[in-house]
Amino acid sequence: MCPNNQYTKSIALARTNSYKVSRTFFRLLLLFVFTTMLVKLPAQNMSEDYLAVKNWKMPQEAKSLSELKAQDKLLYWGEEAYSGWIYELYPEGELMRAAQYENGKQHGLNLLWYPDGNPQMSANYRNGALHGRFLGWYQNGFVIYDMFLNRGTYASDNLVDSDDRQQEEAEIYEREGSTDDGTSE
Repeated sequence: MCPNNQYTKSIALARTNSYKVSRTFFRLLLLFVFTTMLVKLPAQNMSEDYLAVKNWKMPQEAKSLSELKAQDKLLYWGEEAYSGWIYELYPEGELMRAAQYENGKQHGLNLLWYPDGNPQMSANYRNGALHGRFLGWYQNGFVIYDMFLNRGTYASDNLVDSDDRQQEEAEIYEREGSTDDGTSE
C-alpha cells in the first residue's frame, strides 16, 4: 500500500469521525435547548403576581356578599356602609371572587378565580373605580392582559413591544379624523 494512500484514508477516517462527533454534539445541543424551553415555559406563567393570587388566603373576618345588602351603589352591613373583605363562591363551594370595600365602595384589591382555583384576574379599585394595575390570566396561567387604569380609564400596559394589540391600537388612533365637524355646538 502506498504511504500516500494510507494518509488519505486516515484523513477520510478522521473526517468521518469528526462528522459523527459533530452530529452527536448537535443532537445533544438541540436536546438541551428543547429541554430548557420545556422547563422555562411553565415557569413563565408562574409570575409572582400569579402565585400571590393563587396562594391568597381569605381573612377570617371576610363577609359573604350574600350577607350584605346593596343600596344606592353602596354595600351595607346592617345600617352601616361596609368596610372590609367580601367574597363570593361558585355553586360547588370554590372561591370565585374576593374584594376589598371601604365605606360601601370597592376600594383595594378585587381578585377572581376560575372554578379549578387558578387565578383569573387581579384588579385594584379606588373609591369604586378601577384604578391601578389590572392583570388577567388564561386558565393555564399565561397572561391575557397586564395594564394600568387611571380612575376607570386605560392608562398604559406592561405588554411587550412586539404585542400586536399595541400596534393595532396606535393605527386605529392614527386613522381617526378630526372631531371638528364645523357645527357651532
